[in-house]
Amino acid sequence: MAALLVELREAVAGSEGLSDDDRAHLDVLADRIEAEADESVLESIDDAITRFGVEHGTVARVVNRIANALSAGGV
Repeated sequence: MAALLVELREAVAGSEGLSDDDRAHLDVLADRIEAEADESVLESIDDAITRFGVEHGTVARVVNRIANALSAGGV
C-alpha cells in the first residue's frame, strides 16, 4: 500500500491542470488511506475516481488501484 500512496502523491504532483483545491483533496485522501483504511475511506476513494476520472486519468487509475488493494485486503 505504501508504494501505491507514493505513486498517488507523484501522480498528483505531476498532473497539470489540477486545482489547488483538487490537490488538497487528494492529499487529504492519501493521508486518510494511510491512517485508517476502512469503508468510509473506500467511499471517498470511489468519489475521487468519479471526480478525477475524465480529466485526470492517471490520478484516477492510481486511486482505483488503491481501492482494489484495500478490497483485496478485506476492507
